[in-house]
Amino acid sequence: MFTEILSGQAITPEVWIAELNEEYLRQSFWMRWAGEGDSAIVQIREDLTKASGDAINTQIRSQLQGGVVTGRTKSSGNEGKIDFFNFRMTVDDDKVSVKGENMPMSQQRAAFSIIQSMRSGLSDKRKLRMDDRITNALSETSTGRVRGRYLYGALDSNWNATHTTALANLDGTDDKLKLDHIDMAKRKAQLISGNAVAKIRPYKVMVGEKEGVQEWFVYAAHTYSIRDLTRDDPAWKNPMLLIPPVSNPNNPLFTGAWFKGGYNGVLIYEWEGMLLGSSTIQYAHNLLMGAQAGIVAWAQYGKIEEEVTNYGKDLGLEHHEINGISKVVYDRNTVDGSSNEDNGLVHHFTAAVAD
Repeated sequence: MFTEILSGQAITPEVWIAELNEEYLRQSFWMRWAGEGDSAIVQIREDLTKASGDAINTQIRSQLQGGVVTGRTKSSGNEGKIDFFNFRMTVDDDKVSVKGENMPMSQQRAAFSIIQSMRSGLSDKRKLRMDDRITNALSETSTGRVRGRYLYGALDSNWNATHTTALANLDGTDDKLKLDHIDMAKRKAQLISGNAVAKIRPYKVMVGEKEGVQEWFVYAAHTYSIRDLTRDDPAWKNPMLLIPPVSNPNNPLFTGAWFKGGYNGVLIYEWEGMLLGSSTIQYAHNLLMGAQAGIVAWAQYGKIEEEVTNYGKDLGLEHHEINGISKVVYDRNTVDGSSNEDNGLVHHFTAAVAD
């Protein structure tokens, strides 16, 4: 593929491409919670990498309802029920590209590898684009909107069926992020209320060989919201607020600048990429997430194509993927007429006034 310009590189094109894909996915904020199983927050589907088509169907399951018997009572006739729903999404081309002109002379002048710099630029752009696409998908408010999946500030009564009206109920003092609000969002995930008809399953993570599997909800908040939480909420100083007490210190879930701590079954993260908006005040769109909140469906992992022009002096590189990214919506309407609801998300809007 890179016959002329890359012939002097120390690695082959195939390795180069593989390393770029691995690098940007590993650095993505959201990919730490990604996995192929339906207990991951971001479920990875690869079916279309092995089959034709531009759409993929994912089976969404509820928690088991009932089905517990004791003593001499027979299970027959007393079985529990799991609801299954279908979620359909499409995939499409997604491309990023970069161009270097007069490469022989440019490389002659430079004391660094221009090719490697172009590669790094593609990787950085891919990471940013993946994070933005997942954030925008999970933060979509036009579908799956029911009261049981939304919290505006500190009070459930701030809810309004019209999103913009509910946002106008936020103020810059009482609706700053607090631990009590995260608890309230968690209860929305755990309890059936506010037109929601299903509970949100927690995220399951293998912490370590000794610790085994732990179940957590994940709360991702904008930097301004975390500022208010850590600076203004007295409960944050409580010594009972601990990093998960039984955890592998090398586990990336519990390390790094983004991780703030674990509280009452919720892992709390700061990320400047969470969406901001403006109503009567500036607000942050934070998310409490459980299992199968979103899906990344792959039909083709990243490939590199080159375009050489100007008699071999100019080089364009394109990183081309085919995928789709979406939040998962519980499509109850097609089954029993209930309102559709987000499968693994509680949207929490908090005051996020700039410094």
